[in-house]
Amino acid sequence: MIKAGIIGLGIGKKHLDAIENYRNSKVVCALEKDRKKIISLKKKYKHIDFYNDEKSFFSRNDVNLISIASYDEFHYSQILKSIKKKWHIIVEKPICLSPAELKKIYYLVKKNKIKITTNLVLRQNNLFLNLKKKINKKEIYYIEADYLWGRKEKLFNWRSKTKNYSLTLGATIHILDLVCWFLNSMPTKVYAKSSSKITKKTKFRKFSFSHYLFTFPKDIMVKLTANAVCTHPHFHTLKIFEKNKTLISDIFGQYLINKKNYKNKFNLKKMKYDYPDKKNRKKIIRDFIDSILDKKIIMPSFKSNIDVMTACFYADMSMKKNKELSIKYLK
Repeated sequence: MIKAGIIGLGIGKKHLDAIENYRNSKVVCALEKDRKKIISLKKKYKHIDFYNDEKSFFSRNDVNLISIASYDEFHYSQILKSIKKKWHIIVEKPICLSPAELKKIYYLVKKNKIKITTNLVLRQNNLFLNLKKKINKKEIYYIEADYLWGRKEKLFNWRSKTKNYSLTLGATIHILDLVCWFLNSMPTKVYAKSSSKITKKTKFRKFSFSHYLFTFPKDIMVKLTANAVCTHPHFHTLKIFEKNKTLISDIFGQYLINKKNYKNKFNLKKMKYDYPDKKNRKKIIRDFIDSILDKKIIMPSFKSNIDVMTACFYADMSMKKNKELSIKYLK
């Protein structure tokens, strides 16, 4: 049986809904700093013990799964405490905010043989699951993907106060993970540039637009952007170029272009898949629970999460050094 604890009941409320009563799982405790939110939630979730301080929360001995949905800067310390308790871990991305923190988490997880995953949910999206079936990765030579955030106002709350907040770790990581999943490989090199033009006179003084060029094995080139300040609906655009066909997903729809239809732009093969397919956000949590209860069920490996994080850290280092970097992964 899964007995879960949750940290942070903003986005963590969605974690609670995904875990509660799934395969006899239940949430037994939650940590929330906002006392008014606790009062409100207590009325609905009378069986959950709510805490306002970490010490009391981590003194629990009846928990075997922790869901960490706190602000980015707290993930590292809360993961370390969870590992010490031998709790399996779901953590909102990013896992942490520095390469040194990532390295320590990686080796502690391996040593303690616990399960850990993060919310890289695009792999569970109906659209991208179907696109993956259509691609021929041996024929791919170039991919473009854009993370169009479309929610500029969110930059000015806790993100503006977090010292090491990174747009790469907060946004780009999703589409980079998607591309790595499509290609079943990790990038070997990265060159990245960023701009704060739109936000430099605001309280968000970090980069708010970033551009990345990743090199993958077999000379596959991938261009990504993370655009936190666009006037555009929240969206993930994608173009996959193969030798004899192109797959496109943008705000106007999903299309397959091949030799039969590319000369007539009004006769493209239109595809129809669910997007944004928000139910997949519950699925990744429930799949993780399944993998704890049944060892035969395989989740994306924790090493793949670590490797994507590593590539993101190298992208941020590339911005600072203004040069292409070769990526070295943890072993």
